Amino acid sequence: MGYLEPQTEGPRRPTPERLAAPDAGVLYLRSYLLMRAVIGFIGLALPVALVLGDLALEGGGVRGSLSEYFYTGMRDVFVGAMCVTGLFLVTYKVFEHNLDNLLSNVAGIAALGVALFSTDRPKHATLALTPLQQRMGEAPVAIVHYTCAAVFIVCLGVISLYFGIREGNRTELPGRRSPAFWRRFHFTCAALVGIAVVFIAVTEATGALEDYALIIGETLAVLGFGASWLMKGLELRVLLGPA
Repeated sequence: MGYLEPQTEGPRRPTPERLAAPDAGVLYLRSYLLMRAVIGFIGLALPVALVLGDLALEGGGVRGSLSEYFYTGMRDVFVGAMCVTGLFLVTYKVFEHNLDNLLSNVAGIAALGVALFSTDRPKHATLALTPLQQRMGEAPVAIVHYTCAAVFIVCLGVISLYFGIREGNRTELPGRRSPAFWRRFHFTCAALVGIAVVFIAVTEATGALEDYALIIGETLAVLGFGASWLMKGLELRVLLGPA
């Protein structure tokens, strides 16, 4: 399979007998699924943590974008979350030769770019430039940041789309929601990411919601990604056993 070929078949899961007496393969699978669920949880929690944390630390109102929290007391949370997500995306399918691996690698590198190349400073801010901004210039660093953010969001939307395709092709199991349900769920998450991209493009072009357009669009995209990955990892039958 080549790097441009998508994986459309759902992965096989262990039998109830293997889950009841888990071997090393099952334990590794549980770790893998749990890490994927944690990445999804980080995606869901990040906007809430940034907004509430900043309100608690500095007061004031909601910032213009999630990236703008780099210039607040929540900088470490933002950078840490993006770095953890980026490193996971780069490594979790690294030995597979398919489109999923390519998309996750590109998304992971883009997430690291979002963390390491900061957005431009808020309007009327008197904050000092970062060392990278001093060396490269504030505008070029911001261009890299926005490019990485766009690539990151688009790749995650496509990955969620293929989650839905694979889930729809899996065998229906007793006590588990139908493959059709999970196909619709992940397609909805992918659509949410797509809506976020269109929303950002339209509001940037028209100037509508100038102060909050970016944070609304980014939050929609991150929530769509987070929900898709969280539920893709929370395969409770595998994580907790057949009971």
